[in-house]
Amino acid sequence: MQFPICLKSLNMRFSSRLVSSAAAVALTCVVSAAAYYYKSRKTEINEVMIFCKLQFNVFNFFDKLISFIEAAKRSVNVCMPSIHNPAIQARLVELIQRKNIKVRIIIDGAGYNASTASFLKELSDAGAEIKWKVSEYRMQQKYCLVDDEVLMAGTLDWGNDLSFDHWNYVYVTSKNQLVEPVKRAFSNMWSECQTSLREALNTPSAPRDPESTDTADSEDMQDQEDNLSDNYEMVEQHQDPERPRENTPVVQITA
Repeated sequence: MQFPICLKSLNMRFSSRLVSSAAAVALTCVVSAAAYYYKSRKTEINEVMIFCKLQFNVFNFFDKLISFIEAAKRSVNVCMPSIHNPAIQARLVELIQRKNIKVRIIIDGAGYNASTASFLKELSDAGAEIKWKVSEYRMQQKYCLVDDEVLMAGTLDWGNDLSFDHWNYVYVTSKNQLVEPVKRAFSNMWSECQTSLREALNTPSAPRDPESTDTADSEDMQDQEDNLSDNYEMVEQHQDPERPRENTPVVQITA
């Protein structure tokens, strides 16, 4: 009678160890799968940067904004009323020249003027595609798409340091349900804008006379200034300086 009892006890011990081993293996698999998932997935970006007159606040957030732009691997699409911030312009030029990033910029017609012409021309010469939007309304869109994956949108102009004299915010997100509508809106606006800065500035030059190089250089510089002035006047003819703000449709996102 003792033998069956011992065998039964042995079976119970074996079954208990088997269950424990199976549980340990299952737990190891779950932990490994979770670790792989969190390691392989992209970190979701979802933050707000507040710009105000506090210098330490402005410079910290401005450096962070620049870092998002510098992280581009394929493309940077910008929609701003105007661009004349030296730091941002330099980063965009560097992205084009060093990383061969595709940069497309849409500005408001009034954003092309004497104070911004040199910045925009340098971007255009570097390879950026720039178009302006001519409308009876002032363009109020202020956003940047990096690789069509990260959206930076808010109230901050990409102007000079005077842009930091007021309270502004920039919302940065990689949520697809927020990025996709803006991505489509930029594509549609880009198709609607017919005038490109490169086409406006690329005016054929007359052949130079070797004996009058200095005179030709002076005339070329004057021609470029006249072209910039004419192009600006052409834009202004289609716009009222006191035109109302554009009513931008609000995109409602539901979870």
